[in-house]
Amino acid sequence: MITDYFQTSLPHINDVLLNQKDQIERVAEQMVKTIRDDGIIYAFGTGHSHMIPMELFGRAGGLANVCAMLDETILNGGGARRSSRMEQLSGLADIIWQSTPPGRGDMIFIVSNSGRNAAVVEMAMKAKEEGIFTVAITSLAQSKANVSLHHSGKKLYQLADIVLDNGAPDGDAQMKFGDYVTGPLSTLTGIILINSLVCESVRLCQERNIPVPLFQSQNTERKTNNNALFERFESRIPRF
Repeated sequence: MITDYFQTSLPHINDVLLNQKDQIERVAEQMVKTIRDDGIIYAFGTGHSHMIPMELFGRAGGLANVCAMLDETILNGGGARRSSRMEQLSGLADIIWQSTPPGRGDMIFIVSNSGRNAAVVEMAMKAKEEGIFTVAITSLAQSKANVSLHHSGKKLYQLADIVLDNGAPDGDAQMKFGDYVTGPLSTLTGIILINSLVCESVRLCQERNIPVPLFQSQNTERKTNNNALFERFESRIPRF
């Protein structure tokens, strides 16, 4: 049936949100602190995981103080096999970091299903070295089932301040039809996680009378303050 994927995914989504309530609340509190202190929320991912940072960035109903570290060298729009090789390249994270360096008072989401390639491992190491609060969104099942491809032997989940498990199985795909396995889960749960966190952080800010820099859709007749938000953050968010 056409709804099989949806019905199969629902229990996983439920588990991801309910079984990690404490971790999610801690991340939301950190986002509130970052908003309150006029900090920037950075987000980095490689391959298909870069869709989670993209979902955070410049989004109708989304936070304006978000810097997505979207480097063309690791996006699969430049070539699927090329991006797979680039994310394994040691030293790349340092180059990307230097182009949009987080500072004290900022935080970063690092997204990787496997969490084992050099780019995400070194990005997490750099964040740790600079004292930047780091949240990993990853699959613990896949990460723990496979060896690190970084010379340190470390994986993303071992380096973050808080780990959010996206609930995806080893290999990501969850639906079997004979010998075929399809229906990847990580992007679906990752985007639900990140939007849930934005909503919760906005709710908490509203309760505490903390002003929230929030974009609204430009494709309605309603007036927005989007341009003022772009101007406010453009010196710290290069892609604005």
